[in-house]
Amino acid sequence: SSLTQAISTLRKMLKDSTKSPEFVKTVPKRGYQLICSVERINPLLSDSTNNVNDAASEALDQEELENEISTDAVQTSSSEIGRDVVHNAGTSTKMAASQRNWLIKGLFLLAALLPLCVVLLTNPSESKFRLLENVNGVEVLTPLNHPPLQAWMPSIRQCVNKYAETHTGDSAPVK
Repeated sequence: SSLTQAISTLRKMLKDSTKSPEFVKTVPKRGYQLICSVERINPLLSDSTNNVNDAASEALDQEELENEISTDAVQTSSSEIGRDVVHNAGTSTKMAASQRNWLIKGLFLLAALLPLCVVLLTNPSESKFRLLENVNGVEVLTPLNHPPLQAWMPSIRQCVNKYAETHTGDSAPVK
């Protein structure tokens, strides 16, 4: 960002290292902190002519200020109307931004709820099976859309028989 670049440039100009800073310290998750002492320096007025010029310019500034005050008194009602218009425009902008925020939040809520509704409110279709073979009273079923398993039948029989031998009672295979 531009702030990071500005701090980097400032550190280069001051020859300040980031590992042991003397002027600007990086505060994690906060920003930057000025750690050096700062003194205010007022420019010294070396000439008395500068003092005279400053006094004259202050007098002119005072006259300009008085003229502006008298002009402002005449234009008060029109400026108040202008302020009301600007205030109303600012209020409508804030309302539009607030409405956009609610719209965005509503769309995010809808985007989150839509997949959830689809998962919870729809039932998957039940698969239909066909009987492949009956091995020692255990039905071996396969889905209708499955390719033929005739080449695998010896391995399937062996697996079902071994499973039936090791699992008896309640854990015995049925289908």
